[in-house]
Amino acid sequence: MVPALLSLKSVTAGYAEQSTVLFGLDITVAAGEVVCLLGRNGAGKSTTIKTICGLLKPSAGTISFNGQDITRLAPGAIVGLGMAVVPEGRRVFASLTVEENLLMGAYVHRQGLIPRAHLDEVHALFPRLAERRRQTAGTLSGGEQQMLAIGRALMSRPRLLLLDEPSMGLAPILIETIFDTINTLASNGITILLVEQNAVAALDVADRAYVLERGRIVQSGLASELEQTADIRSSYLGG
Repeated sequence: MVPALLSLKSVTAGYAEQSTVLFGLDITVAAGEVVCLLGRNGAGKSTTIKTICGLLKPSAGTISFNGQDITRLAPGAIVGLGMAVVPEGRRVFASLTVEENLLMGAYVHRQGLIPRAHLDEVHALFPRLAERRRQTAGTLSGGEQQMLAIGRALMSRPRLLLLDEPSMGLAPILIETIFDTINTLASNGITILLVEQNAVAALDVADRAYVLERGRIVQSGLASELEQTADIRSSYLGG
């Protein structure tokens, strides 16, 4: 059995003592896997991402990454261990150029040198970013900003990539492009935890899946098997 790269054990978290959002989550992601976390709005998906990357601290339970307990580590320390996040809503630096945004993603590896190899890899994945490298990020389309957000995260060469609703607000053709990119990243050995409402696309690229409802995991298993269950098809796949 492949050991877990990321492990959440009985994680409970929220935004105040009276506002618990996650209740005893158990989630594992093995090296090389694509794991998706499905759920409707308000299910706790983004809260899960924030808790994993240290923006929220669990009130109970533990989180480990590559065998190290990261439950109480600061976000910057977690990034330094090899985790990168593409946040919901992209959150690019609108006033900076495309290239400046990308270089911001490489700060954990920079020692006064421009990481040219990192840039070349991102440009190969997203040629549009190379074409627009001197354009300010705020003038890009939504799809281009999502490419930039993913590229920025990849600049740190992460062991684990957290993707929070990458298809949100995008046209169908751009959604297809983003999920093609996820497939490419997976084939290159990058481990991915994908949070998505678009269950059809997410289950198509994932190895395994968890279903989150009201802060609790209610189903988990192989993506191909969950895709065939009656309740998943009726609740998420429209059939």
